[in-house]
Amino acid sequence: MYEYLKKLFKEVDGQPEAITAEELIKRIQADKNLNIVNLKEGGYVSKDKFDAKETELTGIKTQLADANKEIQSYKDMDIEGIKKSAQEWENKYKTDTAALNDKLTAQERKHQTDMFFSGYEFTSKAAQAGIRMEFDKKEFKLEDGVFQGASDYMKSLMENEDYKGAFVLKEDKPDETDQGAGTGAGAGGNQKPLPTFATGSIGGNAGAGTDKNIFNFGFHRLREPEKTE
Repeated sequence: MYEYLKKLFKEVDGQPEAITAEELIKRIQADKNLNIVNLKEGGYVSKDKFDAKETELTGIKTQLADANKEIQSYKDMDIEGIKKSAQEWENKYKTDTAALNDKLTAQERKHQTDMFFSGYEFTSKAAQAGIRMEFDKKEFKLEDGVFQGASDYMKSLMENEDYKGAFVLKEDKPDETDQGAGTGAGAGGNQKPLPTFATGSIGGNAGAGTDKNIFNFGFHRLREPEKTE
């Protein structure tokens, strides 16, 4: 500061000249490199504060530049396109999920139907296919692996003249414990007679053979092969 002030005074005989206050003000105002401020008015800022403020402003400028860059990137985006794409993926997810659930439900229903029909006997595959077609039309509610009302429906078909011929009913099966004797004998007289065989005779007595090597089977007299030593 003093170096600047010295330049405002001319030297006379090696000494700074004496000038009035008015002249000093004029010379100060004329010197563009010299600024005088009133410290009480806060016109002076220390170098440290100035440097700190400059650093802060530089940081703010960088932040503003980054923010502007980010804003521009959003402006460049096709927001409507992104929304449309997101909606399409959501729709696809819902459609694929529904299709998968329907497929699993159909597989479970088919499995349970197979298990249900295994409890019935049919006169032919075609008969079974026909009854199953009628069964599927009813769309019985499936709860905990059980078709609600399905058993009563099948019973009604077995009693219906138009459908009972497709089933092998219990009364149509021969009773293995009730066999007829002779022809037409037995319970109801409709059981097939058991086959009978005539016994062979040896020595004139039926079934009383005298040769130990001869066996009587009622068909032929067969001789046991001789043993060889």
